[in-house]
Amino acid sequence: MKKGSIERGRRGLSFATPQLTHQIRRFIAARFFLYLGAMCSYFIGVMGTLTFSMGAGVGDNAIAVGLLNLCIVIGQIRGGALLDRIGPRVFFRLAAFGLILSGLLYQVVGTSIAGVFLGVAVFGMTWGIADTVPRAFPAYFTADLDELKRINALVTLTGNLAIVIGPIAGGAIALVAPTQAVFLFMVACAAISLIPGWGIEALREPEVAAGSADEGSDAPSGSVSAGFSAIFGSKVLTLLFWATMLSFMGYGAFDPLESLFYRDVLKVGASWMGWLSALSGVGGLLGAAIAGVLPPRFVNVRALLVVLLVTGAGSLLYVATPYVLVACAGQFILGVAFSAFGPIKDTLVQIHTPLDRIGRVNAAMGAGNNLAGAIPLLCAPALAHVLGVQGTLVAAGVLVVVVPLAILIMRGREIGDLVDEERAREAAGFADGCRAGGACGFGDDGLAGGAVEGPLTGMSLGRNWCLSPNVPR
Repeated sequence: MKKGSIERGRRGLSFATPQLTHQIRRFIAARFFLYLGAMCSYFIGVMGTLTFSMGAGVGDNAIAVGLLNLCIVIGQIRGGALLDRIGPRVFFRLAAFGLILSGLLYQVVGTSIAGVFLGVAVFGMTWGIADTVPRAFPAYFTADLDELKRINALVTLTGNLAIVIGPIAGGAIALVAPTQAVFLFMVACAAISLIPGWGIEALREPEVAAGSADEGSDAPSGSVSAGFSAIFGSKVLTLLFWATMLSFMGYGAFDPLESLFYRDVLKVGASWMGWLSALSGVGGLLGAAIAGVLPPRFVNVRALLVVLLVTGAGSLLYVATPYVLVACAGQFILGVAFSAFGPIKDTLVQIHTPLDRIGRVNAAMGAGNNLAGAIPLLCAPALAHVLGVQGTLVAAGVLVVVVPLAILIMRGREIGDLVDEERAREAAGFADGCRAGGACGFGDDGLAGGAVEGPLTGMSLGRNWCLSPNVPR
């Protein structure tokens, strides 16, 4: 496909060529049903089962979330390398069948706490594989910055529609059936996703050019270390890795405590877990729409940090109150901000990553995020004992606010220089001149010709974090 051929004034599901439009429609529909099933299942099917059906406490919830995060990491690592090896068409089919099998297994084992742990492990691995789909697939369709931004906004928009519908469906199922039954809804959704997903085809093919990141690298070509090599060979990807990781470290405390917050602080039942999640999805629809019309010049790391700051503010409003209506307002703001954050982050990753490593880079980012969740998961029960459930969640929300604010203040000049450089490259036509299989968008940035030294390249802030699979909802 010819780069830069997008019709800039067009909106909706209409892109530069009919072939691209057709593939995007298939991709968006398939991803929607995958995500719909997962959003219906995880929070209510796992945390709702433990908290409301089995009377589990913080410890059991923390084990479940920790096990889920670990298995998601395993799935992401294997899934990223597998995507780079077999391509998007076959990969999607394997991801869908994996979710179908995990949902059926949960019906058999999810009747005891130990069985829930087993079901969580299998679900986590299959979801880790499936999570590669929305983050990596757009790069197989186009290298155009504006098209990528619009595709990612559509992914987020439909994802938030799933967040609205899925928890409502899950809450309705929980009213008339055991909470484990919500996983049957996931089975049905994953099966439906195969209808549009069966015809997904790559419109761009990766090529490993002379001097590329894979050539001469010590990292095995099929390993996640190749993804980390690409991340730390790029100024932009390095900043994205640390900023998002550190910002969302606080959310690692949310999953083991959030259901208890509903029960003990807000004084509401399991169905409200679905209603508030759905409200976050409503806000997410607005956030994704905003991201979809955002001018390409605002797709940069400074905008990303500002949006992260707003996300933290929304999370604080959500957990710092005993009143359910105020919590609703916080969830809505959280949904708006996080859904604007997603397309910006994913677009930046896609345009600064060689296509032949897109799966492994996303796997490396996801692995870093979820492995970092071990710290807040280990600390959450002890902190909840000292500070209480709400006090711990408020402290976690403060962390989400402080990190992007600190980076904006302390690294403001470097970030400004990086944004100016990106805008200059875009104006000079770097996005249109990227290679079909190499780094695209704003130039090589160390990905195709070796690392580029700069103030952000070797940035090491020395802390880890967690982006929990269910946060923000």
